[in-house]
Formats: sequence, structure tokens, C-alpha cells
Amino acid sequence: MYKKIAVLGAGNGGYAMAADLSMAGHYVNLYEDPNCIENIDAINESGGIKVIAKSYTGDEIMLPAGGKTGYAKIQGKVTVNIEEAIEGVDLIMLIVPGFVREKFIRKMAPLLQDGQTIVIWPAYFGALQCFNLLEKLGIKKDIVICETESILYVSRKSGPATISIMGTKNELLISAFPSKNTSKIIRDLKRIYPQLVEAKNVFETTFSNVNPPLHPQCVLLNLYRVERKFYPYYEILNGPFCSAYDVTPGMARVMEKIDKEKLELVKQYGLNILSLQESLNKFYGASGNNLYEVISNCYAYKNMVAPISITSRYVTEDLLFAFVPFAYLAEQTGETLPVIRGMIEIGKAATGINFWEDGLKLEDLGLYGKSVSEINQYLSG
Repeated sequence: MYKKIAVLGAGNGGYAMAADLSMAGHYVNLYEDPNCIENIDAINESGGIKVIAKSYTGDEIMLPAGGKTGYAKIQGKVTVNIEEAIEGVDLIMLIVPGFVREKFIRKMAPLLQDGQTIVIWPAYFGALQCFNLLEKLGIKKDIVICETESILYVSRKSGPATISIMGTKNELLISAFPSKNTSKIIRDLKRIYPQLVEAKNVFETTFSNVNPPLHPQCVLLNLYRVERKFYPYYEILNGPFCSAYDVTPGMARVMEKIDKEKLELVKQYGLNILSLQESLNKFYGASGNNLYEVISNCYAYKNMVAPISITSRYVTEDLLFAFVPFAYLAEQTGETLPVIRGMIEIGKAATGINFWEDGLKLEDLGLYGKSVSEINQYLSG
């Protein structure tokens, strides 16, 4: 059983995780980058995090590690000193957006100690990126690197040192890289989060992530509403644009096409993963006759505030760290992903960001030039 845990990243997910783990009796250090010290100032002032664990209907929610509505005292350090955060801990939870993940890995790399386990939440090829970056930096430590398909919490900060958790996932895939190491750590991790389920490899965790078929389309197919949110008269004229998942039937059909392309791509690697519709049923019990109905009926999405910028994480993270490497993987095997590639081009045109140039490359993952069979061998070790 892990005794000391470092949570790296004090965003929505980091707040929820640090609070839940603390309530469950774990010794938790919470780290944030010094440039974002305001994320932890209020916690240091109060000594902990206020948790509101309620669904959109007001029902109490039991949290994945055992926490609940109340006050979570952080027993460990709340710090911008990463050496303080990870020294002597057994488990490192890296829970940051993909576009700052490399920065965090580079900071912790020279401080890693034999016997530690790193878990990256959520995947986005995170374990492969971390492994290859540590290799490039010359870090030779006896550590295990894992990733999960998503984050267990549906959460948003709702005040100083306060996190509102509106939903949780019923189960979540996890794998180590290489996958032969998963059996080493799964038992201890399941004692912390019994919702974790062993995946075949890190391709299964990355490709099972529900964010890519959902997030970019919520913004890029809704540009008018997202951008008009900047104007103060928008709500007066049109009413609040609240839910990030305020989709239309046509938007849902585009999501289904993207999901289908992703499923077909990963089949080449011997994986039959759940569809987006099946995953939302697994996570939240959401049901319906089609994806539009499933998203509309998903309780966890009811109060998720929509992005107000076309360069929000919903676009940048998912295009840079999912769609671009998906497209490069397909290209390497002679396949095409027309709808996914189309969304990359729409994102590029709308935002001015060159996602093809800035996105995660196969060279960053140790996959460039490898055949399907070579990649499968690489993933398993």
C-alpha cells in the first residue's frame, strides 16, 4: 500500500485527487508550478480543500478513493518546490494538461528515485512520452511509468481552496509501459482506486480516452456560440451557454465519425476498444438510442461550463496530443483519417495554430518508422 503520494498539478483534477486521497487517509504532497502559485495560495492559507461532492441534482457522491463532501486537510506539503513534493514518495500522480506535461517531466526527471511509480492522468500517449523523454535526458532509475485512459473526477474549482465534484467514473483503464510491468503495480493501485482496470497496453488506454471525439467538436463546430461568449450582451440576447456538451444531432454524428476512425485505426494493433457511446455508458451509466441521446442524458455533463475561447484546452490538448499523433500513426501504415484530419485543418484555420508542426510526433514516442508488429512488441516489452 502506498504511504506517501505526490500529486503534481493543482488544477481541477489535482484539487479533486489531492482532496479525495487525503480524506482516504493518504499522506499527500500537492505541487504546482511556481508560475501558477495562485492555484495553491488559498490551500496554504486554509490548510486544506473544501469538497462539494454533489451531482447536478444535488445528490451526494461518494468519491473514488473514499472521500465525500466536507473538508480535506492536506497532511503533506503544498508547494512550488518539486523536490519537496516528490522526495521520499512512493507514487507520483501527474495530472496536468498535455501541453505542460513535458515541462513537469523535465523538472522531476533528475529527482526521481528507484522504486517510485509515475501515473499519468489522462493518457494522451503520456507513458510513451515520459519514457522517451527520460531516456533522452539520460535518467536511469528503477521506476514504473503508467497512464490511465482518463481522469476519475468530473470537477471544477468553485471558490478559494474549493472543488466541486459533479460526477465520477465507475471504472477506468490503466496500463504501464511496457505492459509487462502492469502486473507489478496494479494490486497496490487498486487498493487506492478500486475502479482501475488493467488494460492490454498503453495504446488501449490512450485510444480509449473519450476526450478526443468529444472535446474539439464541442468548440470547433460551435464557434459562433463560443466566441460570442466574449460579448457581455450575449447572455442577455441568447441566454447562458452553459454546458460544454451542448451538442446537436449533427455534431454528434461528426463525433461518431471521428470515433469510428479511431476505432478502425487501433484495430490494426489488435485492440477492440469501446465506442464513445459504450464508454459513456460504462463511466456514467448514460444511455440512449444514439450518441446524441447518450450525451444529452449524461448526468455528469449537465453543469460542465462551456469554453469561452477557441484556443481552450478542449481544442489545443486534443488536437496536439491525440488527433495529430493519430494521423501520423495512420499515415505510417498507409491509412487516412479524413474527418480527424479535417478537424485538425479546421482547428488550424480557426486558431492560427499549426497543430501539425506543434503536435506530438511519433519520434517523441519511440514509434517513428516502426511497423504494426514492431509497435506491438515495443508496447509489451
